[in-house]
Amino acid sequence: MFEKLKQYVFDYRLKHTPKGPAQWLEWDNVRNILVLYESDYIERNEVIKAMRDKLLLEEKDVTIWGYVAKKELTSLILPQSRILGLKDFNWLDAPKEEIVDDLQKRTYDLLLDLTQHPCLPLRYLGLYAHAYMKVGMHIGEGVHDFMVSMPAEETPEHLFAEIKHFLMTIKQG
Repeated sequence: MFEKLKQYVFDYRLKHTPKGPAQWLEWDNVRNILVLYESDYIERNEVIKAMRDKLLLEEKDVTIWGYVAKKELTSLILPQSRILGLKDFNWLDAPKEEIVDDLQKRTYDLLLDLTQHPCLPLRYLGLYAHAYMKVGMHIGEGVHDFMVSMPAEETPEHLFAEIKHFLMTIKQG
């Protein structure tokens, strides 16, 4: 019952949050990327860090924000890398005001959502982030401009590869 209330509030905010028109960007034109992901419990996220390093080699400016459902976090808050936990969200799973303020300090060319399971805290971050184009896995409607339908994997590498493939293949018409 409580989860239905959380989802109802999210759907209401989704409906009433202004959304600008999506701009299709070809991969070569993407300069800065915000990556959202589900953090592992020990906050190592080696797969995500390896993907970030590959993107940095392509001269992309990458910011990564993860979420893990625990109260005490061990990771540092850095300008380009951050893991959020339960204390950063209210009882409805919406981010606290200071988190939204930090998130909205920048506008990104691409929001790359590597979330593979329904996760309201990450959906809120995707909703509130300023990005010209938002892409991710088809988990729920309304947040992303472009969605990939595929089964969840153990790691988000395959989802990242699929999204990148589409962005490199589809040309603006």
